[in-house]
Amino acid sequence: MDKIIDVIKQVIVSGETAGLVFIAIAIIIGVFKQHWLIAGVNTASKKELAKIDLEYVGKYFGIFFGIFGLILFVAPIIFRYLNIVKYYHYFIPIITIAFVAFMFLYGHIKKDRIYKRR
Repeated sequence: MDKIIDVIKQVIVSGETAGLVFIAIAIIIGVFKQHWLIAGVNTASKKELAKIDLEYVGKYFGIFFGIFGLILFVAPIIFRYLNIVKYYHYFIPIITIAFVAFMFLYGHIKKDRIYKRR
């Protein structure tokens, strides 16, 4: 039983750490405008980059990665407070799939805003 509790504690701590990493990425991309960290932007040609509104894309990624990081950081604290730690391993895949789906749908809907320099 002690081994199981230790594994659960490690998973919870790694969830908080992952949340801090996502928050740091959000700050680096959104605030410090390091757009080269976004997949696809760093490999795009100059012709393709001229079509993309990097300010909007950076703000978009910064906001969503910040929200995702905040959720990942706060969730273990809430799960511990409510004493439902045993359900935490269900939460991470669900929130990750929801986040990826939302990012994809939002990017697809706002594609005209992203490529506004056509």
